[in-house]
Amino acid sequence: MRSWLQQSKVEILRNVRNRRFFVFSLLLPVGFYLLYVHLLGAHKQIGGTTWATYYMMSMATFSVVGAGLNGLSSRIAFERTQGWLRLVQTTPLSSIHYVTTKIVANLLMNMAEVVVLFLVGGAVEHVQLTVAQWILSGLWIAFGGLAFIVLGILIGQIAGMDASQVIASAAYFILSITGGLWFPLNSLPPLMQHVATYMPTYHLAHVAWQLVSGKSPSFADFAVLLCYFVVFTALALWVTARRRDVRTA
Repeated sequence: MRSWLQQSKVEILRNVRNRRFFVFSLLLPVGFYLLYVHLLGAHKQIGGTTWATYYMMSMATFSVVGAGLNGLSSRIAFERTQGWLRLVQTTPLSSIHYVTTKIVANLLMNMAEVVVLFLVGGAVEHVQLTVAQWILSGLWIAFGGLAFIVLGILIGQIAGMDASQVIASAAYFILSITGGLWFPLNSLPPLMQHVATYMPTYHLAHVAWQLVSGKSPSFADFAVLLCYFVVFTALALWVTARRRDVRTA
């Protein structure tokens, strides 16, 4: 347990010191939030709430997606190509514990990112929500981002360091745009609106949008995001097993 806690602390510190992590998970979402809220007007009504509130949830989602994809993929790829996992197997820390420290560290960073976006929304754009809405939407976005943490791990397992950065960045922006995080969904062409309903980013944000507009979240959002999480996890485990079989063959 002590070794697991020590490794978790190391992972958290590495996240904090990672400039790429900082840019994609905090600087970019906060910048987009302030820019687009001022362009469209903070008090414009959309989806049963104000634009400032709606877009705060969009950018909080954008933040945790970026942290999961860009924060983990290249690091996993680097450590894999450097034989770090084989080294871990010679220590008291098992491979499972090694991966869970990264997941826990990223979940904690997700919470921190959501808090920062919420502070900016509340302090700068005067977003007002009930205590329950702040807490429930924040926890949902932070923990719902687990699907993208696993996707980041998967990308790091299948690609080299340089390729993983390209793939993760491309996935980050494609999933964000097609999921309706950058622009109001009703402003997109009908085809894009239809595509959005299949994106995990949309379903992560949609629950938060529903919560802040006083509506009950749809079971479909939970089900679809859970399916993505299961698929990403299964693929990551399969790739890990295949690599282990190749090494022992």
